[in-house]
Amino acid sequence: MKIYRLLLALILTFIAYPQVDTKIAIIIKDRYELIDAENHSGIIYLSLNDLLKIIDISSDFSEDKKNLNVKFSDQSFRITIQNPFVNILDSQLKTKKIYQLPNAPYLKNNFVFVSSLSAIELINLIWDKQLVQLAPNRIKVIEKIQEQIPDTLPKLKISKFEIESEDEAVKVKLFFSGEITNYYNFYRSQNLHLILWDVIGVNDSVFESPSEDILDKIEIKSFEQFSEMIFYLNKEETITEIFKGDNKNELVIRISERDFGDWYVKESENFKIIYRDSHSHLVNHLLNSAENSLNRLMKIFNYKPDKKIIINTYDVSDYGFGGTTTIPENYVRIEIEPLETGYEVIPYSERFQWLLSHELVHIIVNDMAGGFESSLRSVFGKVLPEKNQPLSIFYSLLTNHNRYTPRWFQEAIAVFVETWFSGGYGRLLGSFDEMYFRTLVNEGINFSSDVEIENYTSHTSMFLENVLYLYGTRFIGHLADKYGVEKLIEWFSLESDDFYPSLQSKFEKIYGSEFEDEWNQFIKDETEFQNQNILTLKTAPQTQIKRLTKESFGWITKPSFDSRNNLLFFGYHKPSNLAQITKFDLKTNLYEQLITLPTPSIIQVASVAYDEAYQQMFYTTNNNQLFRDLLMYDFNSKKEKLLFENIRMGSLTISPEKHELWGVQHQSGKAVLIRSKYPYTEAQSLSAFLVGDELQDLSINKKGDLLAATMHFSNGQQSIAIADIKEIDKGNPIIFKPISSNGTPENPSWSLDGNYLYWNAYVNGVANIYRYDITTEEIIPLTNTIQGLFRPIEISSDSLLAFEFTTNGFIPVVFKIQKTERLPAIQYFGQRILNKSSELLKWNLTPAKEIADSIKISKEDSYSSFNSISLKTFIPTVSGFQSRIVLGFYSQFNDPLLIHDLTIDAGISPFKETTNDIKYHLRLKYSFHQKLIIAAEHNATDFYDLFNKRKRGMLGSRFALGYNYFWIYDNPLKIKHSTEFSLYKDIKFINDNQTEVSIPDYLILKSELDIKDLRKTIGSIEWESGDWIRLSVLGYTSDPDNPKYSGQIMGEWDKFFMIFFDHNVLQFKIASGYHFEKEEIPETKFYFGGFGNRAIENEPVKQYTKMFRFPGVPIYNIVADKFVKVMISNSLPPIRIPGASIFGIDLKNINLSVFSQGLYSDSRFVEKAIDAGAQINFVLQHWYNLETTFSAGIAKAWWNGGTDHEWFISFKLLKD
Repeated sequence: MKIYRLLLALILTFIAYPQVDTKIAIIIKDRYELIDAENHSGIIYLSLNDLLKIIDISSDFSEDKKNLNVKFSDQSFRITIQNPFVNILDSQLKTKKIYQLPNAPYLKNNFVFVSSLSAIELINLIWDKQLVQLAPNRIKVIEKIQEQIPDTLPKLKISKFEIESEDEAVKVKLFFSGEITNYYNFYRSQNLHLILWDVIGVNDSVFESPSEDILDKIEIKSFEQFSEMIFYLNKEETITEIFKGDNKNELVIRISERDFGDWYVKESENFKIIYRDSHSHLVNHLLNSAENSLNRLMKIFNYKPDKKIIINTYDVSDYGFGGTTTIPENYVRIEIEPLETGYEVIPYSERFQWLLSHELVHIIVNDMAGGFESSLRSVFGKVLPEKNQPLSIFYSLLTNHNRYTPRWFQEAIAVFVETWFSGGYGRLLGSFDEMYFRTLVNEGINFSSDVEIENYTSHTSMFLENVLYLYGTRFIGHLADKYGVEKLIEWFSLESDDFYPSLQSKFEKIYGSEFEDEWNQFIKDETEFQNQNILTLKTAPQTQIKRLTKESFGWITKPSFDSRNNLLFFGYHKPSNLAQITKFDLKTNLYEQLITLPTPSIIQVASVAYDEAYQQMFYTTNNNQLFRDLLMYDFNSKKEKLLFENIRMGSLTISPEKHELWGVQHQSGKAVLIRSKYPYTEAQSLSAFLVGDELQDLSINKKGDLLAATMHFSNGQQSIAIADIKEIDKGNPIIFKPISSNGTPENPSWSLDGNYLYWNAYVNGVANIYRYDITTEEIIPLTNTIQGLFRPIEISSDSLLAFEFTTNGFIPVVFKIQKTERLPAIQYFGQRILNKSSELLKWNLTPAKEIADSIKISKEDSYSSFNSISLKTFIPTVSGFQSRIVLGFYSQFNDPLLIHDLTIDAGISPFKETTNDIKYHLRLKYSFHQKLIIAAEHNATDFYDLFNKRKRGMLGSRFALGYNYFWIYDNPLKIKHSTEFSLYKDIKFINDNQTEVSIPDYLILKSELDIKDLRKTIGSIEWESGDWIRLSVLGYTSDPDNPKYSGQIMGEWDKFFMIFFDHNVLQFKIASGYHFEKEEIPETKFYFGGFGNRAIENEPVKQYTKMFRFPGVPIYNIVADKFVKVMISNSLPPIRIPGASIFGIDLKNINLSVFSQGLYSDSRFVEKAIDAGAQINFVLQHWYNLETTFSAGIAKAWWNGGTDHEWFISFKLLKD
């Protein structure tokens, strides 16, 4: 009876979930082929005949078409239709094996269809290559990696070595008697130590360096199993690269200053790359990759750049990324380090080709112009909006039309191209994107509109701007699926006869439908598509998981389990909360904050590891910018210790028995395996991987002899691998053995007894948990879930903990360890596009190294910042000076790196509004390295004087010399020192022309220390936690023939708190100042009063928070020599109304603040004063990129002997 019920259930299942015709992509090197496939209730069957043909394996049918014979060199197998048993024959050994398929093959249109997983497993048993299932819709052919067993290595000798000096580096070449395979390096103090295993017989000696710029001397010491070289360095911060030379017996050690040296230049036909010396090993590949992408893009978009595109490499962050601007010139910034990975948020292959393909789409889409726009560019350039010259907005709109489109629109086409240029490695075919939309549907959450994602979801969601990539990509994916690729490219292109078409009007012209209607249809279609995937997943039993809490934690770090106390430690970063490391009690399901994480990254948050025996937590800071520091918190002593500053180390794991700390360092674009032994005084570089091959997610077993990791290769393959690290201490090279490459596996984690390894992977398109048996080498799935499970960790012999994905963040769950019998496979929307538009296969780029010979690259040359200066902007302007109208021009000259930056704002007053004696106006500002500032002003204009009663245009001249220097720039702490020396001539009024000066010519020297240690949470609009301190000293002197002296000392401290509820910020300020009194120089006194906001404004909207503002009292009316001021301000949470928009103007948020201030001073008239007030701001966005703010405020003040009130309405044209 049970059998009949089962058969009935199967029949009903096939009726409810009929087979879906689809395609599977077979990736062989740079080839991308499609074969027929069918999805039967989540089981994908592929055409075995097509697969065998593509991978060049011969096969033939029996005469009755009931058997398919598949032949390899020495073996063969026979598949029988409707029979799950396969005969495997070995012609040499004369043996026969039986392999059982989980599902019987069937014949359709003379093609044999077999489940894809079975076909992969069967072929891999025999073939000398390997098939890897990247996702249900993609299979990749890779070389089969055999486990390498280290041989006993011969002892080597150093035959000679050479020292070569370069401009900013030194190169040491070592020549050995044979090939050296095992070496590692580390820094002790500022000196480099290099360990050469199996290099013996070297006499202890010291060699002086011929160049003492970086290298002082080299000392060589010989030991029984190795030799040690110590490089004594003269520079505190250096970078070391170690690589093979011209032959396998040569080793090159290159030491250079850490990214502080000169810049260099190389050029190709369409690009000019500017780079540091320490990046030189990447430059040719970057140029080849850029030309490779651009050549294809020029054909697709019918575009050619009129000038060479600038590529600028940097190495100032531990995670790589790309950034682009087309204003005022086409410029691409590439951070050279490995990308921040995780969850397949960014599926990529060779990262530099992938990044450049994405960024160059931005260049093309934003740089394309119609004929009229091109003409304007030839006159004005591509104008960048400048808040002090608001007319620049008008010119910017005319000369950069495509820049003023939604961010989702910009990113969508870049992701679309990135996917197909890299052979399917892109977000359009990414598992994370599928998971996000599937989870939205499964949770019953409404999709966002195009306006909502720009001004609501991308600010409040844990995904931040990733939401724009997700929705934008998905929307144009639906367009490509429905209407084809050709129309999509047409929508993003501009022809010479196009005259500033709007996004929506062009959409309606091309697609013949309203944009809003199509967006709604996209939501409907996507919901239907994901519902079908969910139904497919439900055809197999779901894993019973138990959520430990209703609360989601946003993004999370790798968890650590304390088995003694049944505690879980992990870091998290979620909206409205500062990132932190927390302790989660698995007995009570309660958690508490342990350590704050001041600089979380968006995906991995931070890298953490916990030593259960010693009760020490290791974690990284500077995770989102700059170089990571490594810290340790001891729970016994309750003390924090900085172990390594700027170590650039992440993916931490610690050996439970040996207490060795392991991690991955990012350096010069490479991933380096690092080890630090207890007590963690130095870090050893054990193995550097090739550029493009990356190591992450380290996990060490209990004994400390096996290291598991996720390995990502430049061909896009990602694998879980294991290395026997005992071999390192024996002098053998570290070798990782791949365990699984299916489904982009990641997050390996050992069982408590060390017999199993767990990880998560998207094998069936959904992130599920898998287990590997160390003894039997069997891999089994443990879960079948709908939304996705990540970061597994064993908490008992029969239970696992993992984190379930939700659209609000990850939630800890537990489930029993047991094999899942069936995992239905989902459909990928990107595959549907490819099935209909097979021409996208031709977009797959040939690897850059294969076209390198055809790319002409110039010789290296020094970058001359002075010779690279060019005119970027020249526009006519209308401005104001007090009551005058000024006609003039604004121009900007700079080089691409902004080493030199010169702006000139000049004009003439042609009309006789008052007198004609004030006719000429000039404001000139020059900066060098954005540190040294030189300024000159004469009757400098202020555009906003045209509209305001209170004028800021200052009569007279000013000449200034300033310098800015950061003593500390270590997020979130920044300490900046600014000094300015200013000469004033013929000055009549100050303080917005409200205060008359007694001496027209004077000098001022001002020095200010600005200390910021501020943080904010996801969803905030301002600082929410931390301190801000400003200290300044001002000296004043007048005519040297009759000098008068005065001075000021001032200080203010702002403290920010989050209280009561999310994003409710309390700001406390205390400020004080002392003026060295000189009654004959009243202009050097302190002047208080007023909100400060003018009707049309360019200053920050919350001017009441400034030291000398005092709303309720007329502006500048309180004059004092000494004062103490306090302020309490409460900024209520911003109000965001999803989709609020009218006439193309979007309401980003409404924010309200209430405040009260108290002032105690030696003012003659107002000794003590208090006020209370409120201010409301409406933040608006128009043209998708421009932000303006409408503000209104009211306040009342009381002082000894009087009272007054004040209100204002103000409109700020551009954000700061």
